[in-house]
Amino acid sequence: MNKEEIVNKKFTTVYRGLDEQAVRQHLSEIQNLIESKDERIRQLEEMLNDRQENLNSFKSVESSINEAILSATKAGDDIKLRAQNLGDSIVEKAHNEAAQIKERAEREATEVRSYTDNLRREAKVFRARYKMLIQAQLDLIETDDWEQMLKLDDENLDKQ
Repeated sequence: MNKEEIVNKKFTTVYRGLDEQAVRQHLSEIQNLIESKDERIRQLEEMLNDRQENLNSFKSVESSINEAILSATKAGDDIKLRAQNLGDSIVEKAHNEAAQIKERAEREATEVRSYTDNLRREAKVFRARYKMLIQAQLDLIETDDWEQMLKLDDENLDKQ
């Protein structure tokens, strides 16, 4: 029975008004219809509530997942930033150590060059002095005095 049938229902008239039994039967049908509709409304509300609970549950899970994703993203970004900072620190330290090693090597190379140059100069001086000493000895050997000493030695040997 629909709304129009309920509103437009015609009752037979009897001596003192409407047929009471027909009215009661119509009211009983309306009551059954209303109870049926109420039951259907209750079922639909129950289904709606269940679905709303499911939706709320899914929203809660979605919210938790989003929070976990945000937290994981933030943690990942933090780790990446710390790793980048650590890497930068290691690279900077390596550059500093390399500069120190290079500076020390250049200083030692300069010292070795200086030492080598000093040795060369000393070797030249030694060579020049040694050459002068040998030249002096040669000059001494080639002098007439040496010949006279040899003659004196020969005469002394002859006398003996």
